[in-house]
Amino acid sequence: MDQPTREQLLYAEAAKHGVSPDQIHRAIDIIAAVQRRDREDFRTKFGGELTPDRWLAAYGVSGFRELCTRAAHRAGLPDGDVIMRIVSAIAPSPETHEDDRPVEFWARPLTDPAEAAFPAYRVTYEDPPADDSTGFDWSGMLLRRTLRQVTEHGQGAAGLEEATGVVVFTDGDLHGAYIARPAPGRVQPVCVRCGQWEQEHTLHERFGSCPQFVTTVAQLTAATAP
Repeated sequence: MDQPTREQLLYAEAAKHGVSPDQIHRAIDIIAAVQRRDREDFRTKFGGELTPDRWLAAYGVSGFRELCTRAAHRAGLPDGDVIMRIVSAIAPSPETHEDDRPVEFWARPLTDPAEAAFPAYRVTYEDPPADDSTGFDWSGMLLRRTLRQVTEHGQGAAGLEEATGVVVFTDGDLHGAYIARPAPGRVQPVCVRCGQWEQEHTLHERFGSCPQFVTTVAQLTAATAP
């Protein structure tokens, strides 16, 4: 017996949740378009391929849920979680690579904060003994300011995984490490004065951002566009 195609599996899974083929097709088209854009952007900046595994890792669960919610609304569905459940049910098993080792293994020393070139990152502080991996979204500018602070003042060190754009750095006497993963889906309007996001202006005493958030109408329009 012939195995069902991935499209047939997708439609069958969607039907279990009361989602029509037309609706799931529109939602998947939106997600696929975003993935193509991000892969092309990664290829342009780093000359490599952003695999589906690493693309999902860059978004994280919350970021991918936001993308599914936007796709659901465009497809006429009120709930993005159902799109996540459908996609997860038919997704292929995670790819395995010979180089699947901790990101620190492949990171080379980061010599210039400008090498952290993405506009947004998902930054987690990982301390294995404490089992702590809280994550937050950072603007690329905030990450570059932080890297300059921790490396120029001798408080820490930083490394860059060129294939993925992941940055790993330490800060002062903290035992763990910060891991900054590119998060292309989390870009927000940036300040025309300092380049950081509005909520990051409260950090200006440490990182040197300006004390007032100023943005342009064009940036706000771009940030809300699909």
